[in-house]
Order: sequence, then structure tokens, then C-alpha cells
Amino acid sequence: MYVLVLAVIIGVLLSLWYWKRNYPRSPPMYPGGLPIIGHPHIIINVDQTDDLYFLNIRINFLISGPTWRIHNKLLSTSFNQQVLNTFLPEMNEQARNMVAQMTAVAGKGPVDIKEFITQYILRSCMVFKVQFVFVGTSLGLESKHQDTIDNGYAKALEEILRIVGYRALNVQIHPSCIYNWTSMRRRELELVKIVKNMINPIIQKRKSELKCTKMYNYDSSTTVSGKFKPTLDLMLDLSNEQNVLSDDDIRAHLNTFVAASYDTTSAILHNALMALGSYPDVQERVYEEVQDVFQNNEELTKHDMSKLVYLEAVIKEVLRVYVAVPMVARKVNADIVLPKYTLRAGSICVLSIYGLHRHPLWGPDAKEFKPERWLNPDTLPTNPNVYAPFSFGKRNCIGKHYAMMSLKTSIAHVVRKFRITADINILKWSYEIILKPSTTPLVNLTLRF
Repeated sequence: MYVLVLAVIIGVLLSLWYWKRNYPRSPPMYPGGLPIIGHPHIIINVDQTDDLYFLNIRINFLISGPTWRIHNKLLSTSFNQQVLNTFLPEMNEQARNMVAQMTAVAGKGPVDIKEFITQYILRSCMVFKVQFVFVGTSLGLESKHQDTIDNGYAKALEEILRIVGYRALNVQIHPSCIYNWTSMRRRELELVKIVKNMINPIIQKRKSELKCTKMYNYDSSTTVSGKFKPTLDLMLDLSNEQNVLSDDDIRAHLNTFVAASYDTTSAILHNALMALGSYPDVQERVYEEVQDVFQNNEELTKHDMSKLVYLEAVIKEVLRVYVAVPMVARKVNADIVLPKYTLRAGSICVLSIYGLHRHPLWGPDAKEFKPERWLNPDTLPTNPNVYAPFSFGKRNCIGKHYAMMSLKTSIAHVVRKFRITADINILKWSYEIILKPSTTPLVNLTLRF
């Protein structure tokens, strides 16, 4: 037995020696470790990895790289600016509902507003492609199916991402031969089964309804009533007419939609409100701009969006300083020569979006929260890769314009109604794929009128 163990150790050491001898400029080899890149001039040489690292593509949890690129071209045309504008009435309605819920706890001391935010996200804006889309409106779900999304489906996806995040930070369980024997892996499989059991009946029922009403004969972007077709209906069209999407593909897209919206979008909105509560001068300037735009109206229109210049600057700065997804895994598509090492083509590396957003190219105040920097484009870094809140490359977020509309609408309604007090700078953060506060952040809400 001891001889066998010794032979294995010697074999590993010889393999490492051979690797360093033949590839002397390769990064040091650590079990499970991946090189991290945080320089914008280097990122141009990396491409989207075909598989999402640590997400089990074999069970079709999320769409893999090559499949994503094919489907992306087919689905992205359904959400041009004309389509996005049709969602504004629903955004306004759900934002008013969120404000009404917050009103019940206003003036009662520090409160946790996370539940209000997540309900707003799930019931109004869900991810379309890696980011935001409506569940009820765009996915075409009935209210009882919406309750299924709210009560279990989204939370199961959230727990899966929490497991993935824990695994990513613990190199001892990176190898599948070890991870597959852990209780986390068993729990992951249970959660995947829960997700499948919840979403499959919804897909099948909607497929039957569309077939019975012969909606498959309609144009891929609009319905007979002139309204834009829900995303779920569009995917079923592609499945029926072009045989492009399988049921597994549709389920994987829905997983992506809900997981990203439930976690990512709610995190961004929560961080934005916390930041406004932490910087009173910024909040008051946003309030004044919102009042000028709203006037006596009850909701924002498509013409109002371009007028919220300072609010957009605040959102961009929130996305920079309090980045929701701090890192992504990518594949190196060409040898990258660094001062001490060479990253080999075909290898996997991690891109630090958190590091990019604090790069010296941002200036000496890179770590400070200063929305004003976005009001003068001449002062911003010229390298486009230094800012990547919605990722970059072939798998970046095509829903970023929808995201900005959703965030502008919700924040405008909240700031118009409440004065927010908070302190985002005392928070400690934990990594669960999404960067989240490790403790419950509390805010004070005071009615303005």
C-alpha cells in the first residue's frame, strides 16, 4: 500500500517537472486553481468558455457556450427598443406596488427591504438574455404558475448558485471525482430535480395551449393582437417551426432567466437603494431630477428615460463600485504573454470584473463612489474593457438596455416617495456567484409626503 502511494506521489511530481520543463512560462500549477486576470489590455485576448465553469451542463441546468450563441441570434431580435418600450406600463405598475408595500413599514425604524425588491423583480422584470425580462408578461405564465416561480423555483435556483459559489472558492472540491461524493453534490441533484419538476409542467401546458389556439402561425415577434409575443411563446415557436430548441433547451433558458433576475437584478437594485441611502447629497440630486421629469404624472414614459441623466450615472456607478458578478470564467483563445508567465491557448482563466472596476485607469478615486464621473465622458477610461458590469465578449448581456429601464423606473418611484437612510460602507460581502451582503442590510424609509 505504501509503495503504491509513493509511486503515485512520484508520478505526480514527475508530471509537474515535465510540464515546467516544456512550458517554463506557464503559471504555477495548484490543485483546482485558475489564473485570474484583472487588466483590461489582456482581456481582449480571451474568449467565452464553451461551458460555464462548475455548472453541470450534462443536466442542462444552463445553456452552454456554443448552443447559447446559436439561440442568442434567434431570440435577441424579439427585444429591440420598440419591444422594450411596451414593457414600461408593467414596470410602472409593479414599481408602484413595491412602493405601496414599503409604505406599510415606512417610519418604523430599520427594515429589510430585500423581500419587497425580490417580489418586484420576480413579478415585473425578469432576465431575457442573461439579464432582465418579465415573468408574467414576457414569459407568458399564468398567475398560478407565477406563484410556483415565487415560492420554490427561483429559490431552488438560488440555492444551486450558492452551492456553485462555495465550490468555486474551495479548491479541495474542484475535482469532480471528489465533489461527486459530497453532500453538496447530492443536494445539488435534489435541487435540479425540483427545478425540472416545477418547470416541465408549465412548458408542456403552454405548448398544448399554443397548439390548440394555432398561435404557431403568427409572426415570431408579434401576436395577432399586435402585442409582442412572450419569450416562452417565442421559444416554443422556434421549437415547433424550426426544430431549433428542445424542451431541455427551453428549460435551460428559463433557468438562466429566473436565476439571473432573482439574484443579479435584485442585488443591483438593492445595492442602488443602499448607496442612495448612504450618500444623501446624491439621493437629493436624484430626487430633484425625478421630480422634474415626473411633474404630476404617475408613471414614467419612454420619453422620460433619456431625461434621467443623473440617475443613469448613479446606476452606472453602482454597477461599477458594487459589482453584482465579481468574476467570470473564460477560455484563452490565443497565447497571452505576461511579464512572468504565458497563459496557453485553450486554458481556462478567471476575469476579475471587480478588479477591472478598480483599475488605476479609473484614476486615484477609483475606489470612491462618484456618479459625477459619468457626466463627463472625456474623464472616463478609453479602454472599453475596464467597465464590464454586464460581462463582455460573445456571451455578454443583451438585456442591458432593458436592465437600465427597469432600474430607472423602480428607483425613480422609490426615491419620489421615500427618503432613504442606510450605510452600505459597513457591509461585509460573501461570494455566491453573486456578491451579496453576509449580514442582513437594513434601511430606514421616511415618507416625503
